[in-house]
Amino acid sequence: MALALLKKGTSNFAYAVARVQAKKAKLIPPSEFEKILKMDVREVTRYVEESAYKAEVDELSPKFSGLDLLEAALTVNEERTYEAVRAMVGGGAGAIVNLFLDRYHYEDVKTLLRGKSSGATRDELLREMVLEDQATYDLFAPLLSEDVKTIPEIIAALTAQGGQAREWARLLEKVPAGSSLARYDDVLDKAYFDRLVTGLEDTSEKGSDALLEFVRREIDMRNLLNAARWVAAGEQGDFSSFVVPGGQHIKVAQAIALSKSKSLAEFGEAIAETKHFASLKPAVDAAAASGRLAPFQGAVWHLHLSGMDKLAHLNPLSLVPILLFLLRKHREVSVLRAVARGKAAGLSEDRLRELVL
Repeated sequence: MALALLKKGTSNFAYAVARVQAKKAKLIPPSEFEKILKMDVREVTRYVEESAYKAEVDELSPKFSGLDLLEAALTVNEERTYEAVRAMVGGGAGAIVNLFLDRYHYEDVKTLLRGKSSGATRDELLREMVLEDQATYDLFAPLLSEDVKTIPEIIAALTAQGGQAREWARLLEKVPAGSSLARYDDVLDKAYFDRLVTGLEDTSEKGSDALLEFVRREIDMRNLLNAARWVAAGEQGDFSSFVVPGGQHIKVAQAIALSKSKSLAEFGEAIAETKHFASLKPAVDAAAASGRLAPFQGAVWHLHLSGMDKLAHLNPLSLVPILLFLLRKHREVSVLRAVARGKAAGLSEDRLRELVL
């Protein structure tokens, strides 16, 4: 999609906000997840069937059962939700929604890279990917072939598709052969956020300043998490290639400085000195004590969504509430999927709580 579209057409986001608020009311309240943690896979599926996912569970139950049914229903519902929101918003606002939702296509490319590298089957990949319409499915279908196994073969298949797929191929070609999958993730993340920020800077859409703040804060979150993972893994060397430029409160130099912490404890001390993220210090301490980043990751997400709630409240008749709903929808599906998989794998309730709450 050309960025020029951001300046054209008639937006109807006021109508869309009202429609999305109705969808938001059907999201599972955060307080309910404590109850879900105590359920087995069958009970989680029954709970989901009684929520906004009922149509998908009923539709797919003749084909699937157990965890497969739950995963299929979650995937199809998420795909339909994004397709519906795209259809609600026209003009420049619609183009922004499309730019924002393109993140899941970039994520699909990352899923393909990880999945193919680990020998995942076509069905396993489809359970992870968000292919919300026929055009998206057609774009990725050739890459799901069993004949496409290696990263060079993925790049060749993307090149053959043309359009957006060819742009992804050009990005992946820049990564030196033999690099870790994290390097490919990094290239895709940077390209996505650069495209999104550029589009928002170019638009004259009402409330674009608030939208830019929304995206820049999300970049902050990505950089915080990336720096924490780097420190937790004891990585050395240059972290700069993993920093996404354009953050609201964390500039590139600050992210690099955080990555130079010699331990999570030192990382926590550095976080405590920041103006906007000092409240995350206890979560870093908990991560350092447990040896797992999950407490910090969850705290970052909660802080981010809390800040976005305030931004949406200040900009009720803008695209901010719509983008926030899309984030929360994805978060809900991810949490439900993680709980179900964790239960199937025999993870304890405490471990699951750490991972998803």
